[in-house]
Amino acid sequence: MSNLSTLLSDLSDDPVIQGLEVYLVGGAVRDALIGRVVTDRDWVVVGADAQAMTARGFVPVGADFPVFLHPHTQEEFALARTERKTASGHQGFEFYAAQDVTLEQDLQRRDFTVNAIAADPQGQIIDPFEGRADIARQCLRPVGEAFNEDPLRVFRAARFMAQLDFPVDSEFLDRLPSMLPELTSLSAERLWQETLKAFSGQPARYFDALNDWGVLQALSLANVETVTVRGTESTSKLADWIFQTPTQSKAWLEAWRAPKRWVQLAKDCAQWESSESAFALLDQMGALKHTPRSELFLDTLAGAGIDATRIRDALEQSLEIKAQDLAAQYQGKALGEALKAHREKAYQRSIKTDN
Repeated sequence: MSNLSTLLSDLSDDPVIQGLEVYLVGGAVRDALIGRVVTDRDWVVVGADAQAMTARGFVPVGADFPVFLHPHTQEEFALARTERKTASGHQGFEFYAAQDVTLEQDLQRRDFTVNAIAADPQGQIIDPFEGRADIARQCLRPVGEAFNEDPLRVFRAARFMAQLDFPVDSEFLDRLPSMLPELTSLSAERLWQETLKAFSGQPARYFDALNDWGVLQALSLANVETVTVRGTESTSKLADWIFQTPTQSKAWLEAWRAPKRWVQLAKDCAQWESSESAFALLDQMGALKHTPRSELFLDTLAGAGIDATRIRDALEQSLEIKAQDLAAQYQGKALGEALKAHREKAYQRSIKTDN
């Protein structure tokens, strides 16, 4: 999906949404206008209520949240809504979703003008906050006064800088100091989600922004050393960042409560730098059994330009040494130790031969 006509083409013959006032909104419209590939669509429904949606077969996402899943495509359709700040943090909002909420009111609650653009089924653009002009200017400008109420938008700004290569408008920088104190209300999981998304673009821009804005200091965290990462996918870039900065990244990944496989990768990369026996470390990872842990590590080495194929071939050579080959000389615990030692010698011979 890449243009509006393609994105909207299946609306006209979808009986589930016929009769609803539906708009494509947010990042899908933005990316289509920029010329970026669109993979996800977000929809807003105006003039309907929860009963009307469920009657058509839409499945509510939550009891108190006005978002519904299409019964066939599983895409999200949200009722137009407004929100009011009721408590600190990203979740401290009260939503109002009713038939009288307009599209413009819904767009007004969004973060940046480039994300506050909608398109109707005929492809007509609704742009009450001049988001297209800001796309042309290539800048991230807050939509309205309510922008300051959600501290997560500080991280979203840095993330969009990484993904879109757009700088923030001076208006954002003027608002930033008043938003910093509430950053501590954000959950580590939300910080991780924004960070992982930043790796789909240029993560150095993300970390540089957090460093420069004093965000990390506000969270009592050390500044991040930015490096140029290799890879095309967000996960391969993340793996390369971990490989290049294993000690620093481990501390950050733990603070962000990232999935355990990434924390473990940081530990393995740190050991790889200092290990006296590559074979022993690979064996510890389960490389002889091709475990997910060892495969992620070897893929990370390959992404860093290290010949992981040669390492895999050497591991296969070591597996040619069988326990029964040594059973006449060793027994019990001694057999296990001898097997490991002979396999390491075979690994080393293969590595040296290939060199």
